[in-house]
Amino acid sequence: MKHRSTAGVLAAACIGASALLAAGAAQASTDDQRFTDAVATLNIPMAPDVDVPKVGRDVCGMITSGRATTVDPVRTVRGVVGTLEKSGMNRGQAVGLMRASVAVYCPEHGGIVGR
Repeated sequence: MKHRSTAGVLAAACIGASALLAAGAAQASTDDQRFTDAVATLNIPMAPDVDVPKVGRDVCGMITSGRATTVDPVRTVRGVVGTLEKSGMNRGQAVGLMRASVAVYCPEHGGIVGR
């Protein structure tokens, strides 16, 4: 009798884990689409072979790294915007891309990027 109870608990755990993994994948896809749509709305040109969601996640990585090395959030924001400008974006596009990245992928940094 205990064998059936254990099997039932294991089956329920597996089903629950599968549901969580599927929800995580769906959320990632939704976030990626939201970010891609935001970039398109902002008219930020990207080459056809660019992984647009990766760009957004990389921007969040730059912010995280900047915050780890300086307590000055202005320096971090300027560094990210400057890096994006060097890649060929104008200032407005760079700021828009940074804000979209934060809104979708790293909202914990929302306090330093302004509105």
